[in-house]
Formats: sequence, C-alpha cells, structure tokens
Amino acid sequence: MNPVERVLQDELTHLIDRLAASLPDGSLEAISSTTPTLRARLDEVEAQLAGTRATLLEGYGRWRRALEDLENLWALGAWRSAAAQEPAEHTSTLAA
Repeated sequence: MNPVERVLQDELTHLIDRLAASLPDGSLEAISSTTPTLRARLDEVEAQLAGTRATLLEGYGRWRRALEDLENLWALGAWRSAAAQEPAEHTSTLAA
C-alpha cells in the first residue's frame, strides 16, 4: 500500500468509525424505505468518492513515475558529465 492509499484508507476508516458511533442500527434500511432520494444521493456521493480515490491514486502513480524519470535524467546527466571529463583527465595524465 503506497502512502496515498494509507492516507485515504485512514480517512475512510475514521469516517466509518464516526458513522458507526453516531448512527443507530438499521439506518440504511430506514433511509432506503422512507427517503429513497436520500438513499440515491448517498449512493451517488459514494460513487463520487470512489472515483475521486481512483483519480488520486492514478495521479500519484504519475507523480512517482515523474520522480523516477527526473532522478534517471539527473543520473544520466551526471554520468555524461563524468564521461566527458574522463578523457581530458586521461590525456593530461598521459602527457605528463
């Protein structure tokens, strides 16, 4: 589980704990039978939450790949810089 997944899971766990402590048993069934529009809205917001979670995780994946790309480019630059300096150092050693 990556760091973003841990944060999202912690927040969801805290929400569920708060709801479990504040809602009486059978609330979902009562809402479904007495206020179907509220139940539909709950389902809609839960679906939005799931979609937002997926978007965040996808974005975090892109973030990690960009970090790796940046690190690799810096390593390549350092390697090329060292390779370019090596022949000059080698030539001056041979001349001596």
